[in-house]
Amino acid sequence: MRRTYHSDRLKVAGKRYEADKRGNTMARGIKLFKVLGIQISIDYTWFIVFVLFAWSLSAGYFPFRNPGYTPGTYFVMGIISALLLFACVLIHEIFHSYTSNRLGLEIKEITLFIFGGVAELTKEPDDAASEFKIAVAGPVASAILALLFGLASAVVSAEAYPILNAILAYLALINVVLLIFNMIPGFPLDGGRILRAAWWARTGDLDRATKVASMIGKGFALFLILTGFLQIFTGNFTGGLWSVLIGVFVQQAADSGYKQVVIKRALEGVKVKDLMSRGVVTVDENANLSEVVNNYFFRYHFISFPVTSNSHVSGLLTLNKVRGIDRHEWEKMRVKDVMKELSPEDTLSPEDDAMDALARMTAEQNSGRFPVLDKGVLVGIISRRDIIKLLEFKTGLQR
Repeated sequence: MRRTYHSDRLKVAGKRYEADKRGNTMARGIKLFKVLGIQISIDYTWFIVFVLFAWSLSAGYFPFRNPGYTPGTYFVMGIISALLLFACVLIHEIFHSYTSNRLGLEIKEITLFIFGGVAELTKEPDDAASEFKIAVAGPVASAILALLFGLASAVVSAEAYPILNAILAYLALINVVLLIFNMIPGFPLDGGRILRAAWWARTGDLDRATKVASMIGKGFALFLILTGFLQIFTGNFTGGLWSVLIGVFVQQAADSGYKQVVIKRALEGVKVKDLMSRGVVTVDENANLSEVVNNYFFRYHFISFPVTSNSHVSGLLTLNKVRGIDRHEWEKMRVKDVMKELSPEDTLSPEDDAMDALARMTAEQNSGRFPVLDKGVLVGIISRRDIIKLLEFKTGLQR
């Protein structure tokens, strides 16, 4: 798989390199170990595709290619092969990440999930050459793995060690398949990123390059989906289902990839201080909750308010918190009894990038409003709506 270096991108069938500054994709990962200083995690959705892979190998592929063994043997072959397949995916991802690190685009974490993996970049490539080098690293990894497993299967005797030979031959084959599949010139596959790098280098227009590669990627996804349904209707249910699922993910990733580039370009160079509201309405932590509901929520129609104590920000009162309390209890409670105490993760600085702010709002799924503090002093507040309005304005002008 691969990492995409624009936030929230999918990895498809063995590739995708994903970028999300302070990314939200890492939230659900189960941390495993570190490789080259990079945290390796797995998302809960990984277990779904792992079970599907193991089942399809043990119930379909190996019985067809290597008949004559017991169901238990096929089960073990399927489990081992599925684990080694994801090891190959991880190696593919590490090649991308290692290349990124060498180019100064630090990778902090890789998360394997359904149909691929996500690598968290601290910054995005600044030029087409870097994009190309990162994109091509994955296919190089798959080619090396295919060669190594192919040589191993040739060395290991099929007569003396038939099961081991079968597993090695499968891994050689699947790495060739992943290499060919991911070199298709449609975004967000590696081939699509290579095409985008070439177009970017030639024209200097990243937006146009991404749009072209994305359109090819969506066309390829539609082909996969239609082919999959045709296979299902003609009796190849398992193969058709895989084709449809992969096609859907490629389509979503291609569409997401282009939107992410548009968002990044629109927010490029924009700071939180450029978008935040400076006249911040605050509530005192000792105020009666019922009075705050009537005098603040009903009056200003905000979904959260910074809470102050002796002129210092001490927390955030959100509408969701208030909703969770029985109305009859409002008169008895103070704001400080209900508010969420602020941590550094709940605030922003005026100098923070707007792209970072949007990523955090999306990742943390909070109220969508962040107090902006400058050396501990409240200087403004920024909401998801503030950022979205700018995006709509800029993209509208570009169209």
